[in-house]
Amino acid sequence: MPKYDAAKTQARRWLLGRRLAPKARERDWVLRELRDRTMVSQQRLRHLYQLCSDPALPAGSLVECGVGPGGCTATMAYAGGAARSVWGFDSFEGMPPLSDEDEGDGTKWVGFRCSGRGLEEAQDTMARLRLRNATLVRGWFEQTLPQYTERLGTIAVLRLDNDWYQSTRYCLEQLYDRVAPGGAVIIDDSHSVIGGRKAVDEFRAERGIVAELITTDADSEAWWRKPG
Repeated sequence: MPKYDAAKTQARRWLLGRRLAPKARERDWVLRELRDRTMVSQQRLRHLYQLCSDPALPAGSLVECGVGPGGCTATMAYAGGAARSVWGFDSFEGMPPLSDEDEGDGTKWVGFRCSGRGLEEAQDTMARLRLRNATLVRGWFEQTLPQYTERLGTIAVLRLDNDWYQSTRYCLEQLYDRVAPGGAVIIDDSHSVIGGRKAVDEFRAERGIVAELITTDADSEAWWRKPG
């Protein structure tokens, strides 16, 4: 039995006897398995699972910039299904220095390694659900994204968990044009970090993006769907 199917079987066994609809039960099993493998809330994970498993989502890859311990990337890979390619980009080192645009917001996190043990931590997270459709790329975005952008193809979901202004702005400029009409752009730190929010607001204004910025989590996340 392929490893991906084995993970599905394990999930269904755990779900037996629970009184939720089958799809909701499977989602809850995944989020339970990943709750100690992410720094985001269960609310944000549920929303991510819902987006990536939506049958109406356009064709394309699922991409995360800012993987950390890998819980969100794994959620995308499981919910999107084995047929979708999933990419996770991260330095797997400490958080980089701030720039002037960040206005000092986040100073205490500079140098903090969100991924714990680094790339190995995220790889272990993928192995927990026996996921084979996720590719993890180690390195700073400015070094890795130019090499991989063409391989990403069309993007169905782009999730940015970059915090700081420069990295958020760079990833939007590098990847937004690849997002399919009807695809989703998720900004993890839209409500919580000055630099990331400033980068998004500037980018949307310069591109004339008027799609509603929808709040997922009032403490942090917002997203929009790219107009058709």
